[in-house]
Amino acid sequence: MDWYHLVEFFHIIAAIMFVGGLFARQLVRSYANQTNDIRLFTTLSQAAGKIEKILVIPGSQAILVLGIILAFLGHYPILGFLQGSSRNWLLVSNILLVIIILLVPIVFVPRGKKFEPILQAALTKGEVTKELRAAMNDKVVIFAHIYEEIATIVIVALMVLKPF
Repeated sequence: MDWYHLVEFFHIIAAIMFVGGLFARQLVRSYANQTNDIRLFTTLSQAAGKIEKILVIPGSQAILVLGIILAFLGHYPILGFLQGSSRNWLLVSNILLVIIILLVPIVFVPRGKKFEPILQAALTKGEVTKELRAAMNDKVVIFAHIYEEIATIVIVALMVLKPF
């Protein structure tokens, strides 16, 4: 076994962690959003947070690092036509990935900081409040998660099919 295949193996494992965690987290969040029981809501929100910390974040970081190493080992043109290549699938993947990465400091972190006190206030009241429901249905966050999911599917397709 050579270095390329070893790195490729771990890159695929990281992708499985990330993709599995991403969709599992969203499934758990959707169940949380459907309940009116604040204790169940809190438990599901905490579970989604753990999925994020155990699978999504480490998986995404490993994908990025291993992907860069893999691109260099495989002599893949990371910047596509910008570096004179006719193959641009990796460039498109990188653009989609950069947007996902930018969503973290632009949307997810600031909105997450606002969410936690709202959840604590709802816990104190002992009910899923209108403010908590509104925070869960924040259109910006929903759009960002939808983009994250669609972009991830497209990136996986580009990595597997290498269409252009």
